[in-house]
Amino acid sequence: MYTRKIYSAIVPKALRKWHFSFQDTHLTHFGGLVLLQRFCQSLKLRRRLQRQVKLSQRNADYAPADLFLALLFSMIAGVRRINKTQLLQYNGAFLGLLGLERFPDETTLRRFLQRLGPQTIRQLVSLHDWLRAQFFSRPKPPAGFIFDLDSVVLTLYGHQQGAHVGYNPKKKGRRSYHPALCFEAYRQEFWHGSLRPGDTSANSGVIFFLQRCLAKVPSGMPRARIRVRADAGFFAGKLIGLLERLSLGYVVVAKNYGPIKKCAREAKFFMLKNGFGAAEFRYQPHGWPKARRFVVMRRPIPDDPVEAKQLTLFKDRRYAYSVMVTNLKLAPWRIWKFYQPRATIEKNIRELLYDMPLGKIPSGDWLANVAFFHMVLFAYDLVHWFRRLCLPRQYRAATVETVRADFLNLPARLVSRAGHNVLQLPKNYFHRAAFESAFRKASSVRLSERI
Repeated sequence: MYTRKIYSAIVPKALRKWHFSFQDTHLTHFGGLVLLQRFCQSLKLRRRLQRQVKLSQRNADYAPADLFLALLFSMIAGVRRINKTQLLQYNGAFLGLLGLERFPDETTLRRFLQRLGPQTIRQLVSLHDWLRAQFFSRPKPPAGFIFDLDSVVLTLYGHQQGAHVGYNPKKKGRRSYHPALCFEAYRQEFWHGSLRPGDTSANSGVIFFLQRCLAKVPSGMPRARIRVRADAGFFAGKLIGLLERLSLGYVVVAKNYGPIKKCAREAKFFMLKNGFGAAEFRYQPHGWPKARRFVVMRRPIPDDPVEAKQLTLFKDRRYAYSVMVTNLKLAPWRIWKFYQPRATIEKNIRELLYDMPLGKIPSGDWLANVAFFHMVLFAYDLVHWFRRLCLPRQYRAATVETVRADFLNLPARLVSRAGHNVLQLPKNYFHRAAFESAFRKASSVRLSERI
Protein backbone atom coordinates (compact mmCIF):
# COMPACT_ATOMS: atom_id res chain seq x y z
CA MET A 1 0.00 0.00 0.00
CA TYR A 2 1.46 3.27 -1.06
CA THR A 3 0.91 6.54 0.75
CA ARG A 4 0.86 9.75 -1.15
CA LYS A 5 3.07 12.48 0.22
CA ILE A 6 1.94 16.01 -0.27
CA TYR A 7 4.58 18.74 -0.11
CA SER A 8 3.33 22.23 0.54
CA ALA A 9 5.37 25.02 -1.02
CA ILE A 10 6.83 27.49 1.40
CA VAL A 11 5.35 30.82 0.35
CA PRO A 12 7.09 33.87 1.81
CA LYS A 13 4.72 36.20 3.56
CA ALA A 14 4.66 39.87 2.80
CA LEU A 15 5.51 42.20 5.65
CA ARG A 16 2.41 43.22 7.55
CA LYS A 17 3.55 45.24 10.53
CA TRP A 18 5.31 48.55 9.97
CA HIS A 19 6.90 51.24 12.08
CA PHE A 20 8.26 54.48 10.70
CA SER A 21 11.32 56.42 11.73
CA PHE A 22 12.41 59.71 10.21
CA GLN A 23 15.84 59.89 11.82
CA ASP A 24 18.33 58.78 9.16
CA THR A 25 20.24 61.72 7.66
CA HIS A 26 22.49 59.94 5.14
CA LEU A 27 20.18 58.08 2.79
CA THR A 28 20.26 58.90 -0.91
CA HIS A 29 18.72 57.96 -4.24
CA PHE A 30 21.93 58.98 -5.99
CA GLY A 31 24.62 56.78 -4.49
CA GLY A 32 26.37 56.38 -7.83
CA LEU A 33 27.11 60.11 -8.00
CA VAL A 34 30.17 59.29 -5.91
CA LEU A 35 31.72 58.29 -9.26
CA LEU A 36 31.12 61.77 -10.73
CA GLN A 37 32.25 63.36 -7.48
CA ARG A 38 35.54 61.48 -7.58
CA PHE A 39 35.90 62.33 -11.29
CA CYS A 40 35.38 66.04 -10.55
CA GLN A 41 37.81 65.82 -7.64
CA SER A 42 40.45 64.43 -9.98
CA LEU A 43 39.74 67.34 -12.34
CA LYS A 44 40.06 69.73 -9.37
CA LEU A 45 36.89 71.26 -10.70
CA ARG A 46 35.96 73.18 -7.56
CA ARG A 47 39.36 74.88 -7.42
CA ARG A 48 39.30 75.64 -11.14
CA LEU A 49 35.86 77.22 -10.77
CA GLN A 50 37.10 79.33 -7.88
CA ARG A 51 40.12 80.54 -9.82
CA GLN A 52 38.81 80.85 -13.36
CA VAL A 53 35.15 81.90 -12.93
CA LYS A 54 35.12 85.16 -10.99
CA LEU A 55 31.96 86.42 -9.29
CA SER A 56 31.52 89.05 -6.62
CA GLN A 57 30.43 87.45 -3.35
CA ARG A 58 27.08 88.56 -1.94
CA ASN A 59 25.80 85.41 -0.28
CA ALA A 60 27.84 84.46 2.77
CA ASP A 61 26.21 81.02 3.01
CA TYR A 62 27.57 79.63 -0.27
CA ALA A 63 30.70 80.21 -2.31
CA PRO A 64 30.07 80.70 -6.06
CA ALA A 65 31.93 77.44 -6.83
CA ASP A 66 29.57 75.57 -4.49
CA LEU A 67 26.52 76.96 -6.30
CA PHE A 68 28.02 76.04 -9.69
CA LEU A 69 28.61 72.47 -8.50
CA ALA A 70 25.17 72.24 -6.88
CA LEU A 71 23.53 73.10 -10.19
CA LEU A 72 25.80 70.81 -12.23
CA PHE A 73 25.25 67.82 -9.92
CA SER A 74 21.49 68.34 -9.76
CA MET A 75 21.34 68.39 -13.58
CA ILE A 76 23.41 65.21 -13.81
CA ALA A 77 21.23 63.55 -11.15
CA GLY A 78 18.17 64.16 -13.32
CA VAL A 79 16.51 67.05 -11.46
CA ARG A 80 15.10 68.92 -14.43
CA ARG A 81 13.69 72.03 -12.75
CA ILE A 82 15.20 74.36 -10.18
CA ASN A 83 11.98 74.32 -8.15
CA LYS A 84 12.35 70.53 -7.83
CA THR A 85 15.76 70.70 -6.13
CA GLN A 86 14.03 70.83 -2.74
CA LEU A 87 14.16 67.02 -2.63
CA LEU A 88 17.95 67.35 -2.33
CA GLN A 89 17.75 69.49 0.81
CA TYR A 90 17.22 66.43 3.03
CA ASN A 91 19.51 64.11 1.07
CA GLY A 92 22.44 63.87 3.48
CA ALA A 93 24.68 61.71 1.29
CA PHE A 94 24.20 64.07 -1.68
CA LEU A 95 25.15 67.01 0.51
CA GLY A 96 28.20 65.08 1.69
CA LEU A 97 29.33 64.68 -1.92
CA LEU A 98 29.14 68.44 -2.39
CA GLY A 99 30.59 69.28 1.02
CA LEU A 100 27.51 71.32 1.99
CA GLU A 101 25.53 71.36 5.22
CA ARG A 102 22.30 72.10 3.35
CA PHE A 103 21.37 72.35 -0.30
CA PRO A 104 20.65 75.89 -1.59
CA ASP A 105 16.97 76.61 -2.00
CA GLU A 106 15.22 77.60 -5.21
CA THR A 107 15.45 81.35 -4.57
CA THR A 108 19.18 81.17 -3.92
CA LEU A 109 19.82 79.29 -7.16
CA ARG A 110 17.70 81.69 -9.25
CA ARG A 111 19.38 84.75 -7.78
CA PHE A 112 22.76 83.18 -8.40
CA LEU A 113 21.96 82.71 -12.10
CA GLN A 114 20.71 86.29 -12.33
CA ARG A 115 24.00 87.58 -10.88
CA LEU A 116 26.07 85.97 -13.63
CA GLY A 117 27.16 88.66 -16.06
CA PRO A 118 28.59 88.33 -19.58
CA GLN A 119 32.20 88.20 -18.35
CA THR A 120 31.45 85.41 -15.84
CA ILE A 121 29.60 83.42 -18.50
CA ARG A 122 32.55 83.79 -20.89
CA GLN A 123 34.89 82.56 -18.14
CA LEU A 124 32.68 79.49 -17.58
CA VAL A 125 32.67 78.76 -21.33
CA SER A 126 36.46 79.19 -21.45
CA LEU A 127 36.90 76.66 -18.63
CA HIS A 128 34.57 74.27 -20.48
CA ASP A 129 36.60 74.70 -23.68
CA TRP A 130 39.88 74.12 -21.84
CA LEU A 131 38.62 70.89 -20.27
CA ARG A 132 37.36 69.72 -23.66
CA ALA A 133 40.78 70.35 -25.19
CA GLN A 134 42.39 68.32 -22.40
CA PHE A 135 40.08 65.36 -22.91
CA PHE A 136 39.66 65.33 -26.66
CA SER A 137 42.89 63.41 -27.34
CA ARG A 138 42.04 60.73 -24.74
CA PRO A 139 42.29 57.81 -25.00
CA LYS A 140 43.84 58.67 -28.38
CA PRO A 141 43.51 61.65 -30.73
CA PRO A 142 41.12 61.30 -33.68
CA ALA A 143 42.36 61.42 -37.26
CA GLY A 144 40.16 64.39 -38.12
CA PHE A 145 37.05 66.38 -37.30
CA ILE A 146 33.48 66.27 -38.55
CA PHE A 147 31.34 69.15 -37.32
CA ASP A 148 27.57 68.60 -37.34
CA LEU A 149 25.57 71.85 -37.22
CA ASP A 150 21.97 72.01 -36.11
CA SER A 151 19.46 74.20 -34.31
CA VAL A 152 16.57 73.43 -31.97
CA VAL A 153 13.44 75.30 -30.94
CA LEU A 154 12.95 75.69 -27.17
CA THR A 155 9.27 76.46 -26.64
CA LEU A 156 8.61 78.83 -23.73
CA TYR A 157 5.49 79.46 -21.68
CA GLY A 158 6.34 82.74 -19.95
CA HIS A 159 7.60 86.18 -20.83
CA GLN A 160 11.34 85.56 -20.94
CA GLN A 161 13.63 88.23 -22.31
CA GLY A 162 14.69 87.54 -25.88
CA ALA A 163 11.83 85.11 -26.47
CA HIS A 164 10.00 85.76 -29.72
CA VAL A 165 7.47 83.96 -31.86
CA GLY A 166 9.45 81.87 -34.32
CA TYR A 167 8.93 78.99 -36.70
CA ASN A 168 7.74 75.96 -34.77
CA PRO A 169 5.45 73.72 -36.87
CA LYS A 170 4.22 71.83 -33.80
CA LYS A 171 3.41 74.86 -31.63
CA LYS A 172 2.78 77.80 -33.92
CA GLY A 173 2.56 81.19 -32.27
CA ARG A 174 4.51 80.13 -29.19
CA ARG A 175 7.36 82.25 -27.91
CA SER A 176 10.67 80.43 -28.04
CA TYR A 177 14.45 80.44 -28.12
CA HIS A 178 16.30 79.04 -31.13
CA PRO A 179 19.84 77.98 -30.08
CA ALA A 180 22.46 76.82 -32.58
CA LEU A 181 24.51 73.75 -31.64
CA CYS A 182 27.60 72.04 -32.99
CA PHE A 183 28.70 68.49 -32.17
CA GLU A 184 31.88 66.70 -33.16
CA ALA A 185 30.89 63.45 -34.86
CA TYR A 186 33.89 61.23 -34.01
CA ARG A 187 33.56 61.79 -30.26
CA GLN A 188 29.82 62.58 -30.25
CA GLU A 189 30.81 65.49 -28.06
CA PHE A 190 29.25 68.93 -27.73
CA TRP A 191 31.59 71.49 -29.33
CA HIS A 192 29.96 74.93 -29.38
CA GLY A 193 26.57 76.48 -28.73
CA SER A 194 24.80 79.81 -28.85
CA LEU A 195 21.44 80.75 -27.34
CA ARG A 196 19.40 82.92 -29.72
CA PRO A 197 15.92 84.50 -29.82
CA GLY A 198 13.13 82.43 -31.32
CA ASP A 199 12.69 84.54 -34.44
CA THR A 200 16.31 83.95 -35.51
CA SER A 201 16.71 81.83 -38.64
CA ALA A 202 18.92 78.76 -38.47
CA ASN A 203 21.75 80.31 -40.51
CA SER A 204 21.76 83.73 -38.80
CA GLY A 205 25.23 84.43 -37.45
CA VAL A 206 26.50 81.16 -38.91
CA ILE A 207 29.76 82.74 -40.10
CA PHE A 208 30.80 83.84 -36.60
CA PHE A 209 29.43 80.58 -35.17
CA LEU A 210 31.58 78.45 -37.47
CA GLN A 211 34.64 80.61 -36.80
CA ARG A 212 34.19 79.99 -33.06
CA CYS A 213 33.98 76.24 -33.74
CA LEU A 214 37.21 76.31 -35.77
CA ALA A 215 39.00 78.40 -33.13
CA LYS A 216 38.65 75.46 -30.73
CA VAL A 217 40.33 72.99 -33.07
CA PRO A 218 43.78 71.95 -31.76
CA SER A 219 46.64 73.67 -33.54
CA GLY A 220 48.35 71.57 -36.17
CA MET A 221 45.17 69.90 -37.44
CA PRO A 222 45.16 70.22 -41.27
CA ARG A 223 42.08 71.88 -42.72
CA ALA A 224 41.79 69.01 -45.19
CA ARG A 225 40.83 66.76 -42.25
CA ILE A 226 37.96 68.99 -41.12
CA ARG A 227 34.53 68.49 -42.65
CA VAL A 228 31.15 70.08 -42.00
CA ARG A 229 27.66 68.59 -42.28
CA ALA A 230 24.48 70.63 -41.96
CA ASP A 231 20.78 70.39 -42.70
CA ALA A 232 18.74 72.62 -45.00
CA GLY A 233 18.40 75.35 -42.37
CA PHE A 234 22.05 76.26 -42.99
CA PHE A 235 21.80 76.23 -46.79
CA ALA A 236 23.14 79.67 -47.73
CA GLY A 237 25.71 81.05 -50.12
CA LYS A 238 27.61 82.86 -47.38
CA LEU A 239 28.25 79.63 -45.47
CA ILE A 240 29.23 77.72 -48.62
CA GLY A 241 31.58 80.52 -49.63
CA LEU A 242 33.27 80.56 -46.21
CA LEU A 243 33.73 76.79 -46.20
CA GLU A 244 35.40 76.91 -49.60
CA ARG A 245 37.65 79.85 -48.65
CA LEU A 246 38.80 77.90 -45.61
CA SER A 247 39.34 74.73 -47.71
CA LEU A 248 36.90 72.72 -45.63
CA GLY A 249 34.96 69.78 -47.03
CA TYR A 250 31.20 70.06 -46.62
CA VAL A 251 27.86 68.42 -47.28
CA VAL A 252 24.81 70.64 -46.78
CA VAL A 253 21.23 69.63 -47.54
CA ALA A 254 19.66 71.88 -50.18
CA LYS A 255 16.53 73.91 -49.57
CA ASN A 256 13.30 72.90 -51.22
CA TYR A 257 13.48 75.47 -54.03
CA GLY A 258 11.62 74.95 -57.31
CA PRO A 259 14.65 75.13 -59.65
CA ILE A 260 16.58 72.66 -57.47
CA LYS A 261 13.62 70.25 -57.50
CA LYS A 262 13.40 70.57 -61.28
CA CYS A 263 17.12 69.81 -61.73
CA ALA A 264 16.85 66.84 -59.36
CA ARG A 265 13.97 65.28 -61.30
CA GLU A 266 15.69 65.76 -64.65
CA ALA A 267 19.09 64.44 -63.52
CA LYS A 268 20.44 61.27 -65.13
CA PHE A 269 20.21 58.54 -62.49
CA PHE A 270 22.11 55.28 -62.27
CA MET A 271 20.60 52.53 -60.17
CA LEU A 272 22.20 50.97 -57.09
CA LYS A 273 21.69 47.44 -55.82
CA ASN A 274 19.54 48.63 -52.90
CA GLY A 275 16.98 50.16 -55.27
CA PHE A 276 18.18 53.74 -54.87
CA GLY A 277 19.01 55.98 -57.79
CA ALA A 278 22.02 58.34 -57.64
CA ALA A 279 22.76 61.38 -59.77
CA GLU A 280 24.50 64.74 -59.73
CA PHE A 281 24.15 68.10 -61.46
CA ARG A 282 25.62 71.59 -61.33
CA TYR A 283 23.47 74.54 -60.44
CA GLN A 284 23.97 78.20 -59.50
CA PRO A 285 21.31 79.38 -57.01
CA HIS A 286 20.22 82.99 -57.13
CA GLY A 287 22.81 85.30 -55.56
CA TRP A 288 25.59 82.72 -55.60
CA PRO A 289 28.73 83.77 -57.53
CA LYS A 290 29.13 80.43 -59.30
CA ALA A 291 27.59 77.02 -59.82
CA ARG A 292 28.19 74.24 -57.31
CA ARG A 293 27.97 70.48 -57.41
CA PHE A 294 24.70 68.97 -56.20
CA VAL A 295 24.14 65.26 -55.62
CA VAL A 296 20.71 63.68 -55.46
CA MET A 297 19.50 60.33 -54.17
CA ARG A 298 16.16 58.95 -55.29
CA ARG A 299 14.22 55.98 -54.00
CA PRO A 300 10.67 54.62 -54.26
CA ILE A 301 8.44 56.03 -51.54
CA PRO A 302 8.39 53.47 -48.68
CA ASP A 303 5.15 52.29 -47.15
CA ASP A 304 6.20 53.34 -43.65
CA PRO A 305 5.31 57.06 -43.27
CA VAL A 306 7.95 57.58 -40.58
CA GLU A 307 10.67 56.14 -42.77
CA ALA A 308 9.40 58.22 -45.69
CA LYS A 309 10.11 61.45 -43.77
CA GLN A 310 13.69 60.61 -42.85
CA LEU A 311 16.39 62.33 -44.92
CA THR A 312 13.81 63.32 -47.54
CA LEU A 313 13.77 66.76 -49.14
CA PHE A 314 10.73 66.41 -51.41
CA LYS A 315 8.53 63.74 -52.99
CA ASP A 316 6.54 63.23 -56.13
CA ARG A 317 4.09 60.45 -56.93
CA ARG A 318 6.71 57.72 -57.22
CA TYR A 319 9.95 58.79 -55.58
CA ALA A 320 11.42 60.53 -52.56
CA TYR A 321 14.41 62.77 -53.26
CA SER A 322 17.32 64.00 -51.13
CA VAL A 323 19.51 66.76 -52.56
CA MET A 324 22.80 67.98 -51.10
CA VAL A 325 25.43 70.51 -52.16
CA THR A 326 29.03 69.42 -51.63
CA ASN A 327 32.63 69.99 -52.63
CA LEU A 328 33.78 66.47 -51.72
CA LYS A 329 35.15 64.48 -54.64
CA LEU A 330 33.18 61.33 -53.89
CA ALA A 331 30.56 59.40 -55.81
CA PRO A 332 26.99 60.56 -55.07
CA TRP A 333 26.13 57.43 -53.09
CA ARG A 334 29.26 57.89 -50.95
CA ILE A 335 28.21 61.47 -50.25
CA TRP A 336 24.88 60.07 -49.10
CA LYS A 337 26.61 57.50 -46.87
CA PHE A 338 28.85 60.20 -45.41
CA TYR A 339 25.87 62.39 -44.51
CA GLN A 340 23.64 59.68 -43.03
CA PRO A 341 25.42 59.41 -39.62
CA ARG A 342 24.61 63.06 -39.01
CA ALA A 343 21.23 61.81 -37.77
CA THR A 344 23.03 61.04 -34.50
CA ILE A 345 22.95 64.75 -33.64
CA GLU A 346 19.18 64.41 -33.30
CA LYS A 347 19.79 61.87 -30.52
CA ASN A 348 22.20 64.25 -28.81
CA ILE A 349 19.68 67.08 -28.92
CA ARG A 350 16.95 64.82 -27.54
CA GLU A 351 19.27 63.97 -24.66
CA LEU A 352 19.77 67.67 -23.92
CA LEU A 353 16.02 68.26 -24.05
CA TYR A 354 14.71 65.21 -22.18
CA ASP A 355 17.60 63.69 -20.19
CA MET A 356 19.12 67.06 -19.33
CA PRO A 357 17.09 70.21 -18.47
CA LEU A 358 17.77 72.22 -21.65
CA GLY A 359 14.06 72.53 -22.34
CA LYS A 360 13.29 73.88 -18.83
CA ILE A 361 14.38 77.52 -19.07
CA PRO A 362 14.34 78.70 -15.43
CA SER A 363 14.19 82.50 -15.51
CA GLY A 364 12.73 85.53 -17.22
CA ASP A 365 16.16 87.15 -17.41
CA TRP A 366 18.09 86.72 -20.67
CA LEU A 367 21.60 86.54 -19.18
CA ALA A 368 20.45 84.10 -16.49
CA ASN A 369 19.05 81.84 -19.21
CA VAL A 370 22.27 82.12 -21.24
CA ALA A 371 24.22 81.05 -18.12
CA PHE A 372 21.80 78.15 -17.54
CA PHE A 373 22.14 77.11 -21.21
CA HIS A 374 25.93 76.87 -20.94
CA MET A 375 25.76 75.08 -17.60
CA VAL A 376 23.52 72.40 -19.12
CA LEU A 377 26.06 71.90 -21.89
CA PHE A 378 28.88 71.77 -19.32
CA ALA A 379 27.02 69.10 -17.31
CA TYR A 380 26.33 67.12 -20.48
CA ASP A 381 30.03 67.04 -21.37
CA LEU A 382 31.03 66.06 -17.82
CA VAL A 383 28.89 62.94 -18.18
CA HIS A 384 30.29 62.38 -21.67
CA TRP A 385 33.93 62.56 -20.52
CA PHE A 386 33.22 60.31 -17.55
CA ARG A 387 31.46 57.78 -19.77
CA ARG A 388 34.28 57.72 -22.32
CA LEU A 389 37.20 57.54 -19.88
CA CYS A 390 35.83 55.56 -16.95
CA LEU A 391 33.02 53.24 -18.03
CA PRO A 392 33.31 50.01 -20.05
CA ARG A 393 33.57 50.29 -23.81
CA GLN A 394 29.95 49.27 -24.40
CA TYR A 395 28.85 52.52 -22.75
CA ARG A 396 30.69 54.74 -25.25
CA ALA A 397 27.47 55.34 -27.18
CA ALA A 398 25.10 55.07 -24.21
CA THR A 399 22.67 57.89 -23.46
CA VAL A 400 22.83 60.02 -20.33
CA GLU A 401 19.71 58.27 -19.06
CA THR A 402 21.35 54.84 -19.47
CA VAL A 403 24.42 55.94 -17.50
CA ARG A 404 22.15 57.45 -14.88
CA ALA A 405 20.03 54.30 -14.56
CA ASP A 406 22.95 51.83 -14.45
CA PHE A 407 25.44 53.75 -12.32
CA LEU A 408 24.25 57.03 -10.82
CA ASN A 409 20.73 56.52 -9.49
CA LEU A 410 21.46 53.90 -6.85
CA PRO A 411 19.88 53.68 -3.38
CA ALA A 412 22.64 54.01 -0.81
CA ARG A 413 23.47 54.85 2.79
CA LEU A 414 26.54 56.81 3.82
CA VAL A 415 28.01 55.64 7.15
CA SER A 416 31.26 56.19 9.01
CA ARG A 417 33.26 53.22 10.30
CA ALA A 418 36.56 53.58 12.11
CA GLY A 419 37.09 57.01 10.63
CA HIS A 420 36.32 55.87 7.06
CA ASN A 421 33.39 56.90 4.89
CA VAL A 422 31.51 53.80 3.71
CA LEU A 423 28.84 54.03 1.02
CA GLN A 424 26.53 51.04 1.44
CA LEU A 425 25.11 50.01 -1.95
CA PRO A 426 22.52 47.33 -2.84
CA LYS A 427 23.44 43.68 -2.45
CA ASN A 428 23.85 41.76 -5.74
CA TYR A 429 24.22 45.01 -7.67
CA PHE A 430 24.61 43.84 -11.27
CA HIS A 431 27.26 46.39 -12.34
CA ARG A 432 29.47 46.07 -9.26
CA ALA A 433 32.68 45.25 -11.13
CA ALA A 434 32.16 48.09 -13.60
CA PHE A 435 31.31 50.45 -10.74
CA GLU A 436 34.51 49.68 -8.85
CA SER A 437 36.57 49.91 -12.03
CA ALA A 438 35.01 53.27 -12.87
CA PHE A 439 35.89 54.60 -9.41
CA ARG A 440 39.52 53.57 -9.83
CA LYS A 441 39.71 55.13 -13.30
CA ALA A 442 38.04 58.33 -12.10
CA SER A 443 40.59 58.56 -9.30
CA SER A 444 43.51 58.26 -11.71
CA VAL A 445 42.54 61.09 -14.10
CA ARG A 446 45.16 63.85 -14.16
CA LEU A 447 45.12 67.21 -15.91
CA SER A 448 47.60 70.01 -16.43
CA GLU A 449 47.72 72.59 -13.65
CA ARG A 450 47.84 75.54 -16.03
CA ILE A 451 45.09 76.89 -18.25
